[in-house]
Amino acid sequence: MVNEADFSVTGFIATQPMKGHTKGGTPTLWMRVGWTPRVLDRRTGEWTDQLTSFVSVTCYRKIAEHGAQCLRRGDPIMLKGTLQVREFTDQAGVKRIVVEVVADNLSHDLSRGISNYTKAPKHLEQTAEEYSLSMGAERDPLPGDVAPIGAAEPDQPDPADLADLADLADSADFSEPPDREPEDEPVGAAV
Repeated sequence: MVNEADFSVTGFIATQPMKGHTKGGTPTLWMRVGWTPRVLDRRTGEWTDQLTSFVSVTCYRKIAEHGAQCLRRGDPIMLKGTLQVREFTDQAGVKRIVVEVVADNLSHDLSRGISNYTKAPKHLEQTAEEYSLSMGAERDPLPGDVAPIGAAEPDQPDPADLADLADLADSADFSEPPDREPEDEPVGAAV
């Protein structure tokens, strides 16, 4: 989009992430993210920490669902999103301004630790063994197994079919639209 304030930071999750949802039922995840810039002191040759800054981060849809399962307070993260400044009226009737980031991408910072990736269950593809089992076969024969008398040879894939699948995979667009819904305000998450 034009005229958006892109925001990108490497930092840490400063508060307990909180699940919620919008009035329309869209999943949300809210947290505070902090970062501490470091500068090299040329006189001493040592790195020194500057003041730590914090920003509120709201995630929507898949980022919210997945983040709720794997993000913890203190985790080192990399965040890319859109900076927003909005005005709201608090419970006492006082108008306030909040600066927040709507997350477009959020991940663990692998330069500071190890993270295990797990694909969302509904997107998992089957291995050949899982496919065979789901089709009712006990298992494919292993090398050295003796085929029962009269058993047919297993079908071999047609090389032309494999080439078509490779072309399809090369031309597929696996990108997803931004995972956000900025027009809805989170319900059940602190602001």
